[in-house]
Amino acid sequence: MNNLATGCVLALLFILGSAYRSTTPLIKNVYCGGTHFEGPHWSGPDNALYWVDIQGQKVLRLDPGTNNVTSKSIGYGPVSMVVTVKDNPGILLVAVRAEVYFMSWDNFEDDSSLRLLSVLDLGRPDNRCNDGKVDAKGRLWIGTMGKEVGNNVDKDQATLYMLSEENYLNPVEEVRPVTVSNGIAWTSDNKFMFYIDTPTRNIDVFDFDLENGSIRNRRTIFSFQANNVTGLPDGMTIDSDGNLWVACFNGGKVIKIDSRAGKLLEQHKLPVSKVTSVMWGGHDLSTLFVTTSKVGLSNAELAQQPEAGSIFAIEDTGSKGLPENQFVFTGAANY
Repeated sequence: MNNLATGCVLALLFILGSAYRSTTPLIKNVYCGGTHFEGPHWSGPDNALYWVDIQGQKVLRLDPGTNNVTSKSIGYGPVSMVVTVKDNPGILLVAVRAEVYFMSWDNFEDDSSLRLLSVLDLGRPDNRCNDGKVDAKGRLWIGTMGKEVGNNVDKDQATLYMLSEENYLNPVEEVRPVTVSNGIAWTSDNKFMFYIDTPTRNIDVFDFDLENGSIRNRRTIFSFQANNVTGLPDGMTIDSDGNLWVACFNGGKVIKIDSRAGKLLEQHKLPVSKVTSVMWGGHDLSTLFVTTSKVGLSNAELAQQPEAGSIFAIEDTGSKGLPENQFVFTGAANY
């Protein structure tokens, strides 16, 4: 296990603009030196933040109390998601290429301890997994994306799946076709599920049935184009007031949206353009962790954005998150 925190200089800066707040949140650079950070997941039982470096093929873990960052290299392909497993300390669920695996955090040597759970998008070898979240019943909702060449992704070649302890050999196709499956969030009463297919530049909502894990009645609640928001919607989370927080890839910011009115409330600028995802964490869930990327930046852009590929923490927003759900799978440690 490598200690990656050494040599990473902490940087503090004030948010550059939020017309809707009387106080000014603070942005802290928590860890730098990544390639394409994504998929932050806060583990309450561990009091730790997990996330991935997709191109770097790593899973990383932050202890906010010490700022210590440790990592594990997969080396098997793009690593796009990590979540913890309920009642199985030290066991993670990770997505590598188009497969979902169990992985032991404490006993790990290269790829040898990856235990295959499920394969997605069979027959589409160029597809890979992307964002994933767990619902209140412990089921994983994970989407894929089409073949990626540069900034272009094959259109309508992907799917959003629901994967559970009961159906992991044949995950349910919930949304199809999809181009780049991304942010997912649920309201605290579990009546609605929000979803992003990035190239649409929309945030959609479904009526959600928690008991049987079904969705229906898809509609758009927020359009980047209609609201003149730059960039593309990427990762997303929700706060305890029901407001959505959305990463703006190529937009250099995180936005806050009233999920009921579909109204833009706040914009929080970062010193990097490729903002990839967001997640509430910390002991009281009041810290918004933000992942970023430097993939595709030119040398000139990298010189202008030296903190690209960092993970940031936004504090003092006046908002708090909801506890993150864990994947449920009996006997995962012995699978």
